[in-house]
Amino acid sequence: MANKSTKKGSKVYVCATSQNDDLDQAGFEGLTWVPVGKVGNIGDFGADSTMNSYNTLDEAVTQKQKGTANAGDPQIEMADFADDPGQVILRTFGDPLNQNNMAVKIERNDKPQAGWSNTILYSRGVVSGPLYPGGGSDDFELARYTIGLNQLPIRVNPEDLTP
Repeated sequence: MANKSTKKGSKVYVCATSQNDDLDQAGFEGLTWVPVGKVGNIGDFGADSTMNSYNTLDEAVTQKQKGTANAGDPQIEMADFADDPGQVILRTFGDPLNQNNMAVKIERNDKPQAGWSNTILYSRGVVSGPLYPGGGSDDFELARYTIGLNQLPIRVNPEDLTP
C-alpha cells in the first residue's frame, strides 16, 4: 500500500517526441514515456484561474467570475546526472531555441490498496532550464526545470486492476 502522507515513491516521466497539440487521455497513454531519475521535487501541478471582479452601483457585494485558467508552471528539481535519459530529454526541450511542447506524466504513489493503480497527471508545455541552484560543500549538484504548461492537466484516478 502507498504512503499517503508523503510524495515518496512518486515518479516523473517525459516524452522525447514534441507534442504541440492538445491530447486526450488516450493520446497521452499512447506515448512512449521515459522516467526522469533522481527527482527531489515535482513542484505545483494543476490549474489556477484568475479571479475577475467588478463593482456595480446596484449591488452591495463585488461581483466575481473566474477568468482564464493557468495550467501551471511546475518546477521539477533533481540531482543532476548527465547520462540520465529523462534528464537528457529535459535538457533538449530546455534549450532556449526549442519552442516545442514536451509531454509530462506524474505518477503519484497513492494507490488505495494492493491491486490498484496510482493517480496519474498528464500535461504538456514548453521547458525552461536547466537552472543550477547554488549551495554549499555538502549540497548535491542540482538542476531545476520549469515547465510552462499549455494544456490543463488530465487527472486519471486510481483504478482497481484486479480481474
